[in-house]
Amino acid sequence: MKTLPLDTIVLLLLGTACISRLDEFSAAFLIILLGVYALLDLVASPAEGSGATRRVRLAKLAIVLMSVSLVVVLPMLSRMLLRRSTAPWLYVHDGAIQTEESIRFLLRGQNPYTEDYLETPLAEWDYSSAPSEVNPALYHNAYLPFNFIFSAPFYTLTTWLTGWYDQRVVHLLLFVGASWLYMRHANSATRRLSLLAIFGLNFFGVPNVVWGGNDVFVFFWLVACTYLLRQDRTTLAAICLGLACASKQTAWLFVPFFLTYVWSTERQPGASTRLRKVYPVVLVPLLVMLPFLLWDAASFVDDTYLYLSGRTAFSYPISGIGFGGLLLTLGLVDDKHAFFPFILLQVSACVPLLIFLLRRQWRHGTVQRCWYGYALMLLFFEFFSRFFASYYLGTIVNALGLGYLSEDS
Repeated sequence: MKTLPLDTIVLLLLGTACISRLDEFSAAFLIILLGVYALLDLVASPAEGSGATRRVRLAKLAIVLMSVSLVVVLPMLSRMLLRRSTAPWLYVHDGAIQTEESIRFLLRGQNPYTEDYLETPLAEWDYSSAPSEVNPALYHNAYLPFNFIFSAPFYTLTTWLTGWYDQRVVHLLLFVGASWLYMRHANSATRRLSLLAIFGLNFFGVPNVVWGGNDVFVFFWLVACTYLLRQDRTTLAAICLGLACASKQTAWLFVPFFLTYVWSTERQPGASTRLRKVYPVVLVPLLVMLPFLLWDAASFVDDTYLYLSGRTAFSYPISGIGFGGLLLTLGLVDDKHAFFPFILLQVSACVPLLIFLLRRQWRHGTVQRCWYGYALMLLFFEFFSRFFASYYLGTIVNALGLGYLSEDS
């Protein structure tokens, strides 16, 4: 019996998992696409280095792209249109609303970290079924500034052309770009199709993309970093990583693996040579964040650190599927808004793991090990944090996909 190739197995598994998220028409169409994809393997003629002819490979690529469009692109566009025809706080993630309002504050010369969001559409967003629950994002902006700085030109242009803006305009562009970069981490057609299916049909991360979560924004810069690393364009890769670090705090976990990779694979001797190539990792986020630190350092630190660690008024609540949620379930923590020293748990779990992973990275410096290391570090770091939403697993799965299927050129 002919064995199904890896790309077919991946598409059938992930596509099937996404069917329940779709409406009846889209679900039926996706089932047809999955069936046709599997049938292509039966009619494909063997070719050197591949289990299918070029024509069949192109047909497979078209089917994967149509599947991703059904699962991600069309639902995203649909919700954007529904939001435009109803209210700005409907059919969208609250993080996208806050980014849009941050852009407006910035363009008016107001500090997005100093201002509150009580007079914005975020105040109308359905945060909780309990009337007494207050959305802490009304008082704190946890997102680092490159999110709204990068998006501001898109906001200006789109508003000028249409009189309307949705942050998912930027996210959709970066999702398409990240899909291409993600796929280009492999050389063989089978692996490329598998990677495209993993990224585009990642059922943990898809809802976050559709509703406007900013994980795809950060992931684009990370995947651009390693794409450039594979081409030995280290300084450009460092710039992309720096931009990721100026977008979200979780990107900082990638920095040790990047630096270890560069240090262990650099052909030219001397620490100064390596430093000249990697300095943007520090310089770029510093240049992006420094103006806001100088503008109002107390508010910036309060929003981007103290708020997330439970040390300020209206702190982010303990929640999710991680250790914090377990503490609440067992009754070991009474108030989900109270401070708990999660940093001690994170350090205890992550430091030994980081040492182990970096030692392996030093001995066998590959892009694959960068992504494996980042996936494991992110998993442990998020699990022992105050909050661990299920869609955080989307980035972890994407990182594991590159750790398993990418090929160092």
